[in-house]
Amino acid sequence: MRPMRQERAHLIYRLRVFDAKTGRLMGHMTDITPEGMMLIGEKAVKPKQELSVRMDLPRNVMKSGHLRFEVVSKWCRKDASGDFYAMGFQIESISPEGLAVVRTLIKDFFREELEGDPVTELNPAL
Repeated sequence: MRPMRQERAHLIYRLRVFDAKTGRLMGHMTDITPEGMMLIGEKAVKPKQELSVRMDLPRNVMKSGHLRFEVVSKWCRKDASGDFYAMGFQIESISPEGLAVVRTLIKDFFREELEGDPVTELNPAL
C-alpha cells in the first residue's frame, strides 16, 4: 500500500521559476505542496537533475520578491498541447521561512482543481 500523499494546491497565479545559477526561466509553477511542485515550461529537464531555483513572488508574500530553494527533477513530459513540457520536482532543501511561504501560497492563492484540466491530469502522483 502506498503512503498517503499530500494534496496539491493549484495556484491561481502561475509564478515564474528560474534556474538560480543561470537565471534561465525554467517555467511557470502550476501547483505546489511542501514536498514538491509542478512547472510548465518550454524546455525539458532530465530526471534526477539537482537544481537551485528561484521563484518570483508577490511582494506581499515575501519582501525580497523571490524565494530560493533546492529541487530534484522527478519527471518531465510534453503537456497536452504538445508545445510545452510539464515537469515535476521534489523540494530537497528549503529554509523554514521558505516553507512558511509555500504554506502561505497554498493557503492564500489556492484554486480548486478543475475537472478535465489537462495540466492536472499529466501526473496524479505529484
